[in-house]
Amino acid sequence: MVQEQKTLLAAADKLKEYKIKNTPQRQVILSYLMTSHDHPSIEMIFNYVRGNGFSVSLATVYNTLQLLIDNNLIIEIAADSGGHMRYDYFEVPHYHVICVNCNKIVDVFDDKYKKNEEHARLETGFQVFNSQYEVYGLCPECQKKLSEEA
Repeated sequence: MVQEQKTLLAAADKLKEYKIKNTPQRQVILSYLMTSHDHPSIEMIFNYVRGNGFSVSLATVYNTLQLLIDNNLIIEIAADSGGHMRYDYFEVPHYHVICVNCNKIVDVFDDKYKKNEEHARLETGFQVFNSQYEVYGLCPECQKKLSEEA
């Protein structure tokens, strides 16, 4: 409970830092994304917020996520096989390895891929704001499961 309160306060501070109006719903959504390693979908976020006693609509969750994306606090990750976008707090640059079989997403905290932004800027003259890098494959669990089925 103490850690949860610390995360809520950290989320409130982030909202203030980015000059985003601090509402309880925005605070709980951001704090959930700051601590979640599940790369949740909008439905997972909605269920979490409702499960924590907040009266919130799916539209409010969607609008909050869009606001956080627009302010570069979170990112959208490619949709899973069910077509659901996944979300991630992106304070520390990292990339994602995504299992094409079970949709598991793993963070890899290595920012070498960011060098491609400088290369893209030099090659195109674009003013580059950010980039995302995703690697697709089969996780060890799915590799094992599929080899046992063969």
